This record gives sequence, C-alpha cells and structure tokens, in this order.
Amino acid sequence: HESVIASSLTVGEFEPSCTSKDDFGWPRFNDASELAAEPSWSKYFSAVYGEMPPEAFPVCTYDMHVLNTTAYDAAGLTGTQPVVTNTSELEEGDLFYSVSPGFGIYHEAWTPLPNNTWTEVGHQVYPTELDGMWVWRQRGSGVWANVGRTIVFPTPSDPSQVHADAIAFLSDGCSKPPSKLWPQLESDIFGFCAREKGYDSVQFEPQELEVPTGTFGLPGLTELVLTNLQGDLDSGSANASETLLRSGWFATDTCAVENTPIDPLCGLMAFPPLPEVMVSPKLCEAQAEDPSVACEGTRCVATTCAV
Repeated sequence: HESVIASSLTVGEFEPSCTSKDDFGWPRFNDASELAAEPSWSKYFSAVYGEMPPEAFPVCTYDMHVLNTTAYDAAGLTGTQPVVTNTSELEEGDLFYSVSPGFGIYHEAWTPLPNNTWTEVGHQVYPTELDGMWVWRQRGSGVWANVGRTIVFPTPSDPSQVHADAIAFLSDGCSKPPSKLWPQLESDIFGFCAREKGYDSVQFEPQELEVPTGTFGLPGLTELVLTNLQGDLDSGSANASETLLRSGWFATDTCAVENTPIDPLCGLMAFPPLPEVMVSPKLCEAQAEDPSVACEGTRCVATTCAV
C-alpha cells in the first residue's frame, strides 16, 4: 500500500455539505428561519459554533460525525434520538456513545482530506506529545484545523504494524535521527521529520478489516497528526493566543483556548506496551516518579474552544 499525497484529490477549503439525499432521521435546515423554528437545535448550534452566518445554510445535522453531549443535553435534545449501545450493530446515521465530546453519528464511508482543507478535530492533551498533535477527525466538534500539505497512510489490522508505513517513509533521510525510545520516536517522526519533508499533516485511513468503520475498536474515528502543533498543550502552541486552531461555523475565529497544567496522572494508557528501558518520556508524571503507578486517560483534558 503506497502513501497518498492528497493533492491528487478534489481540492476544497471545506468538506462538502448536504451531499446525502438521505438524512437518516436527522434534521436538515435550509435557511436560518427553519433553524430558528427549532429552538432546541438552534440553541445547540449556537453553543457549539456561535452565530450561524447566512452562508452556513443548508445545514444537515447528519453531516456531523460527533455531537457535544453537554450542549445536546443543555439544548433539551436528550432522548429525541435513540442511542445504539451495541456498537457492533451500528448502521448508517445511528447515534452512539463515543469519545469526547460524547456522541457519534455513524458514517461507514471515509474519504481522505485534500490539501489545505479545514476539518474539525478532537484532541486529548497528553504529556508525551512533545512535537506534533495527534487528533481524531471529528466533524461537528467545533474545533478546526487546516491540514495544509497532507499525506495519507494505511492503518493495518496488525497492531504491531499500525504506523509502520508512515514511520518508514517519514524517517527515511530525516536529518534528525529519530529516537530509539517510544513515544519520543513518534514525536520525532510525526513532528520534525514530517515537517522536514514538507507535510503539515499526516492522515491515517480507517483500520483495515474493522467493522464498523473506525480505528482501534473505536467506531467512526480515524487518526490525523497536525505536525506544526504541540499535543501536550491545549492550544497546540506555546503562546495560546497564537494557536493555529479555529472555531465558528467556517473556522472564522481564532480558537479561544488556554494552556492548562496537565494532571500528574494524565497519560495515553495505564502502562507502556514496551519494557521500561525502551520508554521515554514516561507516560505520565506520576509514573515517572513511581513506575508502579498506572496513568489514567480520564485525567487528560480535551481541547475546546470557548464560543
């Protein structure tokens, strides 16, 4: 499987909207008056995106891959759609529980993003993402990033080969030899080496043979690395006011976000999958002090933009 440079794809600044003839039970709003006539959905979209500009319409809720559970509940929408709890039975358009911001709307098809496309993402702030920001593609999150010049790699079903093609390609000829230690190796390759090759982002396809469509057993989610951002910071930038992340319906505003301290127990996983001598940096601050301490992903915060 060869990597794909996404310049060969149809170029567009934003992902297309309302292309499906079937809304799968989700509301479609053709103009601002139709949205205003549905106060709950009007409140929801305002909470996630702020003011909806006239050019936003038509708005198809089915286009969203995620819904913010806090905003959904506050808008009075809880219970208006059935939630599928057995994700092995997901069908197109089903609502299900997912990672932050909470709900997913299932889409079987996946399409890589063309160069320079604005897309919505989800990110958990992990202390080990020292260079490059790993995110999920999450249309509907309200947090925007531009993929710039991008490249696409497969996600093999064999866990030991998940990022192998990308690592081999990006590290080849890199002027900074990647660390032999994990997870520093990934910061070196998906940050410095990817940038040196001229890539602003690295996309991964859904995991091969995974049904329903997704990655690592998480339906609807695929990985994306933003090489110019720093994943151990909420904003991705040392100065939060200079973040490259955006908010608003068409990424019209700079994301209002502050860099916050990371909980000492926050970590990607409880324990590393490799012997301790092969791991640097440690997965969480508490584990660096005491290797027997389990890190906790639930202690890590998600990047959000104040609206």
